[in-house]
Amino acid sequence: MGAMSEISTVFQGLAKKFQKGSVKSPRTFYFSLGDDEKWTVVLDKDKCTVKEGKPAEDADCFFKASKEIFLDVWNGKHTPGIADFMSGKIKSNNPIMLREFVEAFKKKA
Repeated sequence: MGAMSEISTVFQGLAKKFQKGSVKSPRTFYFSLGDDEKWTVVLDKDKCTVKEGKPAEDADCFFKASKEIFLDVWNGKHTPGIADFMSGKIKSNNPIMLREFVEAFKKKA
């Protein structure tokens, strides 16, 4: 493994996976994973912009969890449920919008 973590590989690859037209209006997502992975992703109709670090203003939706949980969710091994949020394993101010985030990168069948 080089200097790039598995997490940063996921985030760096988002722009290529983004399905244009999947979001109706601009949205900012902030991911805080483990102690040291912090990523901001802005989606709008035609593009996906990824920046390392926190957004300048509050994100529309944040997701805070361990790196393992994020990767499991991203890789489809784990679907976040009420228990994850209740137990604090996953913290988010907008779980519904998180679903929108995932959908924006899924290839439409």
